Amino acid sequence: MSSRSWMAVPALAAGVLMFAVPGAFAQERATIYDVVQEGLTADQAKRLDATLGVEGALQPDGSYIYASPEFAKVPQKTVATGKDESGRATTSQALDTDALKRLRPLPDDDVLKRVPIFMDYVGVDGDVVGLKPTVSHTELDLADANGRPTASYKLDTSVSFEQTLGGLPLTGPGAKLRAAYGPDGKLTQLTSANRRLKPGATVAIIAVDEAAKGCAALYGDKVRQDTPTLGYHAPALGSAKQIFPVYTCNPIGGDEQQANLLLPAVKGSAPTATLEAKLGDGSVRGVATATGGTAPYRFKWSSSTTVIERNEGAAVDYVRDARDKLVGEALTLTVTDANGLTSTATASFAGDGSVKGQSIPGGGGFGKLAIGPVDVGVEQTVDEWQCAQDSGFGFRNAMAARGVPTAFQFHGTSAWERDFKKGSAGGTDSSYVDNVDATWYTGHGNPNGFTFKNTTHDDKWIVPGDADWGNGDLEWLQLESCQVLRDTNGSMDQLARWGGAINGLHMMNGFHTNAICVDGGTGRTFAQLLFPQLGLPAFPVRNAWALMAQIKEPSGIRYRSIGNVGAGGVTNIGDYFWGQGPTGPDITKAARTGMWSLSGVS
Repeated sequence: MSSRSWMAVPALAAGVLMFAVPGAFAQERATIYDVVQEGLTADQAKRLDATLGVEGALQPDGSYIYASPEFAKVPQKTVATGKDESGRATTSQALDTDALKRLRPLPDDDVLKRVPIFMDYVGVDGDVVGLKPTVSHTELDLADANGRPTASYKLDTSVSFEQTLGGLPLTGPGAKLRAAYGPDGKLTQLTSANRRLKPGATVAIIAVDEAAKGCAALYGDKVRQDTPTLGYHAPALGSAKQIFPVYTCNPIGGDEQQANLLLPAVKGSAPTATLEAKLGDGSVRGVATATGGTAPYRFKWSSSTTVIERNEGAAVDYVRDARDKLVGEALTLTVTDANGLTSTATASFAGDGSVKGQSIPGGGGFGKLAIGPVDVGVEQTVDEWQCAQDSGFGFRNAMAARGVPTAFQFHGTSAWERDFKKGSAGGTDSSYVDNVDATWYTGHGNPNGFTFKNTTHDDKWIVPGDADWGNGDLEWLQLESCQVLRDTNGSMDQLARWGGAINGLHMMNGFHTNAICVDGGTGRTFAQLLFPQLGLPAFPVRNAWALMAQIKEPSGIRYRSIGNVGAGGVTNIGDYFWGQGPTGPDITKAARTGMWSLSGVS
């Protein structure tokens, strides 16, 4: 491959073509790409390590992850030790402001010149896949106790790549490439999850107006649709044989789900499922059969009220466990084939009875989530969307694998606003969110707050004034939700906006941009990165959040973590999860002397 092929955009011969059809309108066509290789081989990973002078971790699926202790490092000094409210050891680390002032990140052009060094080894064929590099920095912003900016530092220089096939966007966890360099010029981070592809058959695709109708069928009646976007979805590395063109649905308006679901662009390419479900005396049973698409199939089930412990397989049985006993029940099936194409079916019950139905093409994919003892909690409000379900389950299961129990897990209409709300505002956070060490939330949000489907337990919105987190047990709050930590005016106003809610909370993790849930797995990936696994060390909480975004989010997503600064410049920036490294003390609002915000781009 030539030294500049990484910047090339392949010819449109492999993209969308328009053919004249006698006596009819022109018909759109697109190319299906055949998978030549999934990820890297062990030999390729070794050559990559040798070339870069690092020791990365080749994952079982062929993806590659490297992050050194210097990755996005914030200079700090250990100044004290102590114990928290449960008697656990704490280590106070203060910002080293002199070292911060000396940081000089690499110029953008210097980083771009280094890209060809690793491009030959990361599994991307620049003659097939178009790569557009974007340079960014991990940024540390400091503010006073009221959230007014006081200083800003760039910790590193990174490059990430938007990918295309035939001029159309290629997105997903199987199309990821990002590298970062420290101020000293050394590589500090590299993530790669890619396939080698070759153009296959060129086939007819459904027209945009037909795609818009197909998208409308995937949503509620109150959700309007903008024009669907044609592109390619790269599912997580695994068993894909082909990459098909898909439409991304673009819902706008309405109070129902706003996830950007995927609609297969080639008729008959997705699997078809038949669903039979029965509800009786609180017990639910669902059975599915699938045809079409490319076997093998993966079946996943979700309930509007209940956490289904065993939610995979062609059949499901569970006992309904709604916190509100009078609400209805909806059982949703998502069937995904080997190429990552999906179909969705839902059985809705107002009472006991049986339902039989056929799936409709689409679903899965990604979505913009807009609008003492150690334990954790999960609240997930988008019950009909399997990707969001997988985030909550993944977080819980990864924690359980490390012996950390989940004190509560609520999905859909069983997730309530008051679980996050302070007692003085009528909430019960002291029994739920602020009674565990870490909480994972998946749902819709914006800079003013995040939402809940059930409106019978308050007004469905958590806004900053509703919350007072950390005066109980909560250390780390993870919000997989759009723009909750957005800087809306360029003055770090997310700190002033949410500062009143951070009262002993060590860290609030979220997003400046939209949060894109891709094929699920965000919660699992974050939790796994908190502990040593698969050749990787345990990472600090904020780096686990950053790496999760770099591994799972599309390129260009800005993730963010915020927290308090205490006397002497002490912060929780360097926190590890309990038992994995040093963890700082609680810093209350009363003890706060400033605030910090740390962000980067996936």
